Amino acid sequence: MVNQAIQEYLEAHAWQIEKITQGIDAADRGELVEHDQVIQEIDALIEQQAKHKRENSLD
Repeated sequence: MVNQAIQEYLEAHAWQIEKITQGIDAADRGELVEHDQVIQEIDALIEQQAKHKRENSLD
């Protein structure tokens, strides 16, 4: 029963495990993103979502 639960969990989260593995591999190759760039991208995504919500709330 425990093995089945673990197997189902791994299957459901396989895409996350793959992305994490890809990220670790990229970091090992020195392919890193500067902190400031990450913050800029996150801020842009937050602003994009806020704008989308504002536009849809006018309907």
